[in-house]
Amino acid sequence: MRDRADITQYDTIGVVGLGQTGLSCVRYLLAQGVRPWVFDSRPNPPGLAELQQLDSGLEQQFGPFEAAALLGMDMLLLSPGIDPRTAAIQLAKDAEIPVLGDIDLFAYQVEQPIIGITGSNGKSTVTRLTGELLAEAGMQVAVGGNIGVPALDLLQQPADVYVLELSSFQLDLCQQLTLQAATILNISDDHLDRYGSMYAYTESKHQIYRRTHYAIWNRDQRSTAPQALPIDQQFTFGSDYSDENAPALFGIERHHGEPFISYAGKPILAANELQITGMHNLLNVQAALALVHALGVDIHRCLPAARRFQALPHRCKLVGEWHGVRWVNDSKATNIGAAEAAIHGVRELIQGQLILIAGGDGKGQDFSQFRTALMKVNILIVFGKDAERIAPFHHHVVRVADLAEAVQQAQQLATAGSMVLLSPACSSLDMFRNYEQRGEQFVAAVEALHGA
Repeated sequence: MRDRADITQYDTIGVVGLGQTGLSCVRYLLAQGVRPWVFDSRPNPPGLAELQQLDSGLEQQFGPFEAAALLGMDMLLLSPGIDPRTAAIQLAKDAEIPVLGDIDLFAYQVEQPIIGITGSNGKSTVTRLTGELLAEAGMQVAVGGNIGVPALDLLQQPADVYVLELSSFQLDLCQQLTLQAATILNISDDHLDRYGSMYAYTESKHQIYRRTHYAIWNRDQRSTAPQALPIDQQFTFGSDYSDENAPALFGIERHHGEPFISYAGKPILAANELQITGMHNLLNVQAALALVHALGVDIHRCLPAARRFQALPHRCKLVGEWHGVRWVNDSKATNIGAAEAAIHGVRELIQGQLILIAGGDGKGQDFSQFRTALMKVNILIVFGKDAERIAPFHHHVVRVADLAEAVQQAQQLATAGSMVLLSPACSSLDMFRNYEQRGEQFVAAVEALHGA
């Protein structure tokens, strides 16, 4: 059997999907002297202009996938946004054509340790923070994957360690990825339009533990625990006390009423020393410290980086305060669990009303599960494709046509001491290019409203 790592052994390779991942695959293959075919189900994929700059002579097929063309490939590199159950892809797999993702191809090329991070919420924060903690300890770190730089592009950077954010879609395509440490931060309803059930979605996340040396999981959610890894290869974090001995080395305790992150039964970092707030972020910091610990790094060397770390763009980021009202952009909350974390995290910080702006493409989520978090919200403003699926679970609902109108309505309803929180609990793709564009339009509308 041919070594799947040596892509030069394959005569014809197809890159399926021309987003950021697909473009990184094309760049990698061209650097290896391989000129791939490029497929995308969209007639005008977003990466077309960059593809032309890379090599305008590559064979291209855009529009609905044709099985005959894919069956003519010796290997397919599949972007994570393409459902592997698509009929033409499935026919290729049935014909025993190797179907790889970019993460496996990346993993074949590196000997340095790799850290993998997944979860329904918080994975971008933990990925960035883990990278900064390791850099504080003096290591050269390359950070990417599902966030920022595609994994194959990281091969251009010198690194002692790679830190990868991994989505469930990427994990579905991983067969050979070996990790030094891996975590499932949490699991909540997401992508049920693709997986069909929470069981299938959870199983997808658990693939991150398949070939890992250490598993880091959340004691508050037993569903994040590995199913077949020895206890001496596990570390846990949670909202309760830490133990002196593994696995429960990380936790939270209070001194004089103030919460501290604790390690091995001793407080090491006060919550008020951090620039990110909320219980969900105290768990995120613990997870990052546990990943660093699993790499054999002294976590005490890394604490200054934890104190400096700031919220990522579009993740509970303060836009500004006008007339005593704070406006917060949490556009990255693309599912219920992320929005719940934001609501619980900010509610304790405000004395006035909490006005939530939510809505978009719910991706098949059951919004009845959002009811408890919505009880902490005073006014709910809904817009987008699934606005009417969210509305029944709150007593004070304002329906608007778009995000600009949502901002205007919030401004009229807000009183001094209140907070307006954009935390949609939905994907942005019904109305926006991505969650970043949604967040940028929110920020622009808020600043325009106040002449900022």
